[in-house]
Amino acid sequence: METGEQYLVRLFTKTGTSIDRDVRQLVDGGMRRIRRVFSSRRAKEVLVEIIEVVEDEYELGIVMLDPGSPLLGLPRTTLARRQSCMTNSGRRDFWRNISRVVEGLTYCHDAGIVHGAIDEFAIFAGDEQVPTYRLGGYEACVHISAEGLTPSEMSLRSSKAVSFRQDLADLAKVIRSTLGIAQPDEPVLTSIERRMLARMTDPPHFQLYDSHIALEDLAEVIEELGQLGTNVEGELVLYARQDILRSDLPSLASGAIPADDTEAVMRFVADDLLGPDTRAGIIDARTIRLVTDLATYRVEMVEDRIGVITRGAKRQPHDAIADAFEIKRRIHLARNRGAAGERVRRLGNGALLWSSLRQKPVAAATFDDPPSWHALILLEAFSLLRQQFRTFPVEVLTPPRDQSDLVWIAPRGDEVRDAQRKRLKLPPLGIALDREMNHDEGRPDWTVSASDTLGRPRERLPELALEKISEVNGRIAYAFRSNEPLLPEQDLFLRPRTEAGTEGAIRRRLQNVVAARANVELLRALDDPTTVAIDDALRSVAAPGDPPKGLDDSKKDAWEAITAGKSISVVVGPPGVGKTYLVAQLLKSILLQTPSARILVSSQNHETLIAMEHELKKELAPLGKIVVRVQKSDVDTDATLLRQNSRNVLETISHPNISGALINSFHEIRVALKPTDETERAVSERVLRDTDNLLLRSADVTLATTSSPFVEDMIADGEQFDWVFVEEAARANGTELIGSLLLGNRRVMIGDHRQLSPFEVAERKKFFEPFRAEELLKDGAERLLSIPDLPPEVDATLKILRESNSLLIDVLAAATRMEEPFRSIAEREEEREIETGRPSPIAKTLLEQSRMHPAICQAVSHTFYGGKLVPSARVKERTATVGSHGGFPTSPLVVLDLPPLSTTRLRSFEKRNRKELSNPAEAAALVDALLGVRPEAAPKDKPPSLVVLATYTGQVKLLERLLNSRVTLDGRLGGFVSPRGDGRFVYTSDSFQGSEADVVLASLVRNNAMVGRPALGFLSNPQRLNVLLSRARHKLIVATSLQFLSNVVDGTDPDKIGGELGFIRVLVNELRGQAAEAADKGPRGVTILPRDERGKAVK
Repeated sequence: METGEQYLVRLFTKTGTSIDRDVRQLVDGGMRRIRRVFSSRRAKEVLVEIIEVVEDEYELGIVMLDPGSPLLGLPRTTLARRQSCMTNSGRRDFWRNISRVVEGLTYCHDAGIVHGAIDEFAIFAGDEQVPTYRLGGYEACVHISAEGLTPSEMSLRSSKAVSFRQDLADLAKVIRSTLGIAQPDEPVLTSIERRMLARMTDPPHFQLYDSHIALEDLAEVIEELGQLGTNVEGELVLYARQDILRSDLPSLASGAIPADDTEAVMRFVADDLLGPDTRAGIIDARTIRLVTDLATYRVEMVEDRIGVITRGAKRQPHDAIADAFEIKRRIHLARNRGAAGERVRRLGNGALLWSSLRQKPVAAATFDDPPSWHALILLEAFSLLRQQFRTFPVEVLTPPRDQSDLVWIAPRGDEVRDAQRKRLKLPPLGIALDREMNHDEGRPDWTVSASDTLGRPRERLPELALEKISEVNGRIAYAFRSNEPLLPEQDLFLRPRTEAGTEGAIRRRLQNVVAARANVELLRALDDPTTVAIDDALRSVAAPGDPPKGLDDSKKDAWEAITAGKSISVVVGPPGVGKTYLVAQLLKSILLQTPSARILVSSQNHETLIAMEHELKKELAPLGKIVVRVQKSDVDTDATLLRQNSRNVLETISHPNISGALINSFHEIRVALKPTDETERAVSERVLRDTDNLLLRSADVTLATTSSPFVEDMIADGEQFDWVFVEEAARANGTELIGSLLLGNRRVMIGDHRQLSPFEVAERKKFFEPFRAEELLKDGAERLLSIPDLPPEVDATLKILRESNSLLIDVLAAATRMEEPFRSIAEREEEREIETGRPSPIAKTLLEQSRMHPAICQAVSHTFYGGKLVPSARVKERTATVGSHGGFPTSPLVVLDLPPLSTTRLRSFEKRNRKELSNPAEAAALVDALLGVRPEAAPKDKPPSLVVLATYTGQVKLLERLLNSRVTLDGRLGGFVSPRGDGRFVYTSDSFQGSEADVVLASLVRNNAMVGRPALGFLSNPQRLNVLLSRARHKLIVATSLQFLSNVVDGTDPDKIGGELGFIRVLVNELRGQAAEAADKGPRGVTILPRDERGKAVK
């Protein structure tokens, strides 16, 4: 297609040998690495943009958007550039252009990429008077983790020394050549230019020096040349007071210069001040201390541009210079005040202001931080700051005589804390603590500390488990069992125990957010993908083929949308629609089309990855593809699946009878597999670790959780994947997603926002209300100082938000969206579809499910998906594997309908033991129902599974007690196998998301006399109820009270308008409606069985 664009092609002549293949692989690898860099819009402005790599039988070509001419291209252009650089203004333009090159190099280095080939032909120039230089030649770049370079790889590089420092040294060599340094007509550089160029030519080995510092040096050079105008040099001018010139300054020479030889003393001091390590420290508004290797000088400002030395002394070992900063300007020592004034008049603006030393240089912002970046920082910062509201000032009491084995604690007053809680609209300390204790589950989840600082205290703290609540001397007190004794009559702070890995996970997520700072397009896409267009060049990279036959229309639609490419593609996957199958088919197609593609699959939970790994290995193993799943960080290294895979690889290639050059290598492999002593174990660990790394880098598909340390390591190492797929994305917040998404050129998020949300999302969102956020920000930065190793960007962000109310409002809105980015995107796209009448190109919903019986699907679809979710033909035609006996209904959905509490003589259906809630009547009803179902699978078929779900852990424990005795020795319950093959049959509904069973027995637990949300508790969350009802394949048995559910909703919505609990009314009506329908053939879809207040059948 004709676009009018100009292109430049760099050609490599083929040799007809294996080197050609090596060069192509090297270029492909370099392009994959550099694509992550190009995700930054600014990077595209300073780096040459490569469109594609082409080849024929004679040449390999790299096609670039025309970036101009190589820096040392035409002799006429080179001569004109050198002529321009004879002036300060000309060199200022040149350094501005070079700063673009260094900025491009910074993007590469930050991604862990060594350029390795900087020369006169890697830098391209356009107009010299405006910043146009671009850095190219990176197609042969190397990653810092690369172990060895072959001769064919070195053929594309100008130097065999490959490092970040060497990149800068190579650039300095190009600069010197361009300026004509050391040639007869070289320009006269200022001292700051000479110093900057010398540092770049030979980077210091014992100081931090990288491309960021080189960029700062260039910024100072550009600023100084702008101030100098036509002056040759910028100087700080000073003179010495006469009495100092006669006494203090001669003593610096230790007698080597006579005190009356004023000229020699002045030359000595001038040379000392011109040394390379002169530093300055601010004493007050008019006084500065200069520090050299030899001496310290006190300088007072007599005018803005003239200073006077009022004291001089030899430098002593105790002279501190920690607060001093380097002086990069030339210092001129004048003979006296008059000579100093004359020097200033001649220099004009070249005489620098002494007051400018007090102004610390501020690095130019290279990022235009969108509100979403600040919001991601805020998510983690506020999660830490929220800890203070679960820290309670308490007093350790003297225990009663008969209970001295327990630690007794009572709340103590704190007016300051209560005042803050009142401003935040939080309950007072005493009430909040009482609620915590009354809902406590009795686990050792508490501890006490001497201070209320945030974070995990360094000292060892006791583990406390609540035993009882009682009165001691007329005060409400809480008795804890402790693993360590506590002395009474202490004022301490009661706080939840923080797991060792919690703060580490927060730090990892914050580091990932910081790493994403330059990727403005990703940050904006995570907030709203429609605001960011995908690079056209990426659409053709590792693109999937046509969708396979057999996919339903909604899956084909999603496949085509993903292939077409957006900044982030979103797939909404309701229960049972085959999300895992779709992803596996996509990955298979990608790897068939592009065998060299690398793919990352990530998920918020490990169980999803295990299921995905099983499916992928089934699909990809015949293709010879490597699938590697990295393990949780708390698993011992030797026990990880990655380490097991490494052992399997080594065992496969180990041979007992090997001779020749490989004998030592194979000996190490045998030692690695069976070490016998400490020395051999060290060898084993090294070999296995190297094999782990090799497997990870060789894997076609890598699976890792979103919060895995491996994700942080891959970001730090500059790894990049062609595709990233994030499963269960609706359960992750923005900080959990950003790390994985940062690693991909193409990004797909898959999940269902109508199922479970991120943990504690509702509570977290409360603190994004402006009045609460402003309160937290008052001292938030100071409070977080107690938590070590947080990125400095956290402190900076909190201070910026504290000072800018307009930015804060935008950031709080973005933070609310970033708590559930998947949901935010999906719901926004639904609204746009309604407004525009056109399907969304971003978000696609899968609508055909193959799990639930059609009757169960109908109830779930009408309640949570507007009736759009439909069963597949396969589900409608499959053979039932579950039967009934003893008169139990054959309907796929059975409701065990208990009476509402308001119509019984019972005081309560619900039994509460602190936080644990149970309903014995519902439990009894489910146990009886279990006797009415039986497996009906053929002997050759897989036996059907059964699971019992409840919304509360108290009910789970009760059901386990009732059912465990019924589990047979072969791990079966009523003939059914457990859903996860581990002999466990009872779960909370939350813990069972992503899983399924042939038969599901569910207890909703709640049945009381209240109305509205308090009456329902967990059930008031439609996402939780959706998970509970959508796990069954063949039969779903639900124990609840339909009349109670109706009363709860009618009590708050008598006009039946809808409201936040409207889904409960829809569900009840759906169940009653299906139960009333006459079945054409086969069993009725829903049967409602009345049960009495004990859960028994009504006679």
